[in-house]
Amino acid sequence: MLALDCFFPLANSAIFTNADGVARRRSSTKSTTRYFVEYAAFRGIETLFRIVPATWIDALGRLLGHFAYHLVTGIRNTVIRNCRIAWGDTLDDAALGTLAHDTFRTVGANLLGGVRCMLMSEQQIRKHVTIEGNDLLQAHLKVPGQSAILALAHMGNWEILARIASLLAPGVASGAFFRPLNNPYMNRMTMRRRQQSGTQLYSNKEGFSQSCTLLRAGGMLGILADQHAGNSGSLTPFFGRPTSCSPLVELLHRRTGAVVFYVSIKRTRPAHWQINITAHDPAIKITTQSVMKGVEQALSTSPCDGFWFHNRWKLPIKRPFELRQSRQSQESGGITKPWRYAFVGSTDPAIAQASTAAIEHLVRQQPDAEIFLINIPPTFAAENATFADSQISDLGKVLQQWDDAKSYPLDIVVYFCPDAATLGHHKIGSSPMAVGLCDHKNASLDIRITPPETAMDDPHTWWHYVRALGCSLPESSS
Repeated sequence: MLALDCFFPLANSAIFTNADGVARRRSSTKSTTRYFVEYAAFRGIETLFRIVPATWIDALGRLLGHFAYHLVTGIRNTVIRNCRIAWGDTLDDAALGTLAHDTFRTVGANLLGGVRCMLMSEQQIRKHVTIEGNDLLQAHLKVPGQSAILALAHMGNWEILARIASLLAPGVASGAFFRPLNNPYMNRMTMRRRQQSGTQLYSNKEGFSQSCTLLRAGGMLGILADQHAGNSGSLTPFFGRPTSCSPLVELLHRRTGAVVFYVSIKRTRPAHWQINITAHDPAIKITTQSVMKGVEQALSTSPCDGFWFHNRWKLPIKRPFELRQSRQSQESGGITKPWRYAFVGSTDPAIAQASTAAIEHLVRQQPDAEIFLINIPPTFAAENATFADSQISDLGKVLQQWDDAKSYPLDIVVYFCPDAATLGHHKIGSSPMAVGLCDHKNASLDIRITPPETAMDDPHTWWHYVRALGCSLPESSS
């Protein structure tokens, strides 16, 4: 299921329920044709892979990953950025580039290897897998009434990851959460294969109570614990950087008493993977923060096996300063790599004066972030803010220097000036998000806020801007 999502960019489609409660998908004739073509192409690839040795497929995956590293610059920058956040405190730029290259090649081998493993039985897959630490898990499950939650990360061969329960403890009732694929043909095929291996599939919306029943009966549940949870998650440090993390493992443990085990999967040689099982330290309380620490350790066993191709530490794309979490973490501390923001003011004295109050308010609303203020007069003091010495003309150079000053990258550049689209933030190697006032499409800005009807030297313009960024306003701004 996981590998299929990576091979085909499946479009979102509307879902509705018929009278029998069965989920259906509205799709146009064009979409249906495209879905069938995708399905046919995938089955054709499978047919070819049946006759090709697994080691050849592994070599092809690494070769395709090598070319992708050099050709897909945007994704390469995302991988380097993610690796810098996770391991930038121990690796220099050259080592991060090498790690990113290794990641492309290893993930290529893992993805194609996953397709090859879809055609194998559990018995055949075992010839390509070494398992360490499974004796601890099996001994735990033999105790009557004991159950286990497998906290998984996006790493290694994803087909092995999806069938992990039958490989570790055959005969034990097992389940996993399943997000239906948009392509109905692929979805039916994937669900049939998963259920044939004995895994019960739970939907994200209705699966909580079903998974509790499984765990109370002594079963085993696999959960991808490192997914970004959006507004429904808990703001928790992950590799020291705060981000939205799913509290599902913690909630299920509290509800059922199930013990948490961490699973890492790494490629050790062509067409061979090693699974490592470790138990959560019984001396440490199981919380979302401690679970994410365990996931960090699993990913760190083989960083190049991690799937770092999406922006794991992302800000909301529409309102970047509105981090609304339905659950708040009960723990403090653990943040060693705070968000880093750069605010760029206008060189026009009238605009600078009009925007200062809004800038100061935004700074004070972000007490846990590191903020660099450029072309902004030091008319206020804040512990988390650093002012540039004087007005800056070569903005790209200054931003790059500030980005390089820490092991973790600059996250966002916010322009408090009318000429944001021409100021050169795109020259920064870490590719931070850029925000500015703009009434037309401009590739230089990731977020474009439509200017109000008020003039640029009117304070109301900048209070409108701050509110549009997701920051609550003081009563005095109205």
